[in-house]
Amino acid sequence: MWKKIYSTVFTPRLDDEELSKRLEAIKSSMPTPVFWLLGKTQSGKTSIIKALTGDSRAQIGNGMQACTRTAFIYNFPDSQDCIMRFLDTRGLGEVDYEPDCDIEAFREQAHVLIVVMKAMDHSQQAVMKAVRSIHKAKPDWPVIVAQTALHEGYPDPAFEHLSPYPFDAEDWTKMVPENLRRSLLEQRTLFKGIDAQFVAVDFTLPEDGYQPVNYGLEAFWRSLETALPHGIAMMLHDMKEIRKELQDVYSKAAHPHIIAYALTSGAAGAFPVPFVGIPVVTLVQAKMFQTIASIYNYKLDRKSWAEISSSLGVTLLTNIGRRELIKLIPVYGSAVSSVLTAATTYALGKTLTVYFESLHSGKALSGEVSRIVYKEQFELGRSMLKDYVNEIQHKVLK
Repeated sequence: MWKKIYSTVFTPRLDDEELSKRLEAIKSSMPTPVFWLLGKTQSGKTSIIKALTGDSRAQIGNGMQACTRTAFIYNFPDSQDCIMRFLDTRGLGEVDYEPDCDIEAFREQAHVLIVVMKAMDHSQQAVMKAVRSIHKAKPDWPVIVAQTALHEGYPDPAFEHLSPYPFDAEDWTKMVPENLRRSLLEQRTLFKGIDAQFVAVDFTLPEDGYQPVNYGLEAFWRSLETALPHGIAMMLHDMKEIRKELQDVYSKAAHPHIIAYALTSGAAGAFPVPFVGIPVVTLVQAKMFQTIASIYNYKLDRKSWAEISSSLGVTLLTNIGRRELIKLIPVYGSAVSSVLTAATTYALGKTLTVYFESLHSGKALSGEVSRIVYKEQFELGRSMLKDYVNEIQHKVLK
């Protein structure tokens, strides 16, 4: 058994072309969430992307790729290792817009329609026309209305954000300044007949002088957790929380890529036949290693690979053996294996970032430390990715 595992891992029988085809098929089956941002120019769509991803480089129009004649898409963290997408419909209120092409292009994706409105802007005819057209075609898509730029409705520039955040309370209207309250309520009447969630937010720059700069972000996450099924929002939110703890710029850049590879390997691990998935999982993990090394400007060669493998290799082989034996249990085994595969890939990626960070600091990473890091990150990955990977597993086997 162990000889078979070893030979399959280190001398896979599938050629690169076949592996690539299988990998693309797996990725196409994964429920990558698409956040459809619908709103006028300067309504706050870019700020929402930045707040959700923590990516200061995210810019509508910069990094966005045309996907239809009237819309652009932003892949995070990039088009190869994508864990979420943002669809931006351009020019609402400036040009006529018919959403049919966009609906057709994204009808099978996990979707949330995020309608973005400045809290004090009541010229929303073009936006609402598009919203009603989309809702009529896809009434099952969740609708979240983000009412932004709250400070524009404050009585004076010195007025501060209300603390604690009041808009979750039933009596929030009693706590909010009159003009802002009236405007928010008036906008909400536009959605009569649509089961929409409303969330008031104010995402500003530090120089604007308002604290916190991402006011209402937790409420926004709660609305996503309600709208998105199968733990997708929880996984994304936890990703954001983890990123807060990572001070190293390289770790921050590597983290979403690790999430992407972990999810892809979990889908590869969903195949019920023992050992069939190993070459694909190995390919995914190898690509992850290359990506992380590239982020850290580290060249992988035989010598460096041997050094890394000496601290990670035994753990990798042991966990692959455990996962493949679990697959022998009908039905239940594959579901468990998918989660463990994703958790293993996640833990490997996080341990590798610690390894590279130790090189940057001039400190050697001992095998004992790497095993502790791996164990902690494996448990974290298993908890964080469980629901999402199980949904992938369901789709792959359907």
